[in-house]
Amino acid sequence: MEESLYNFYNLFVNSSLLEDLYQEELLSPLTWTAIGIAFVVAFAFYIWPFNRVSFSGMSHWLMMTGISSLVLFIITLVTCYQKANQEIPRDEADADQGNLFDQGISVFLSYAFEMALLTALIFFLISMVMKNFSKNAKHRPMLWPSK
Repeated sequence: MEESLYNFYNLFVNSSLLEDLYQEELLSPLTWTAIGIAFVVAFAFYIWPFNRVSFSGMSHWLMMTGISSLVLFIITLVTCYQKANQEIPRDEADADQGNLFDQGISVFLSYAFEMALLTALIFFLISMVMKNFSKNAKHRPMLWPSK
């Protein structure tokens, strides 16, 4: 699974950071975290505890999308910083190669933003399935295909 995730993330993630994430086997856990957060937030919006008529508007759906994206943004950023602070050498035999996760703040922020966008997309896809189980938010994020 790491190989297929590596090929997917290779489309939009900095290659040196991607190599570090792959070497530390963080691609699968971060992807499953994105899916899990999107599912939990969608469950809260469509099933319980926020499934109310007063909380079924499009602005509330966008707020829940933002919450799921923000949570994964923070988790991704903290994970990269923690790995950078560990100062793990790339190759113990050759100290000139540097440490893992030594790309800097801009690369970490761009990766965290990309993961936040991925979480928003996953939340949208889960919403398209879960809206059919909701009594009050059947038409969020859009009327189609439930109408």
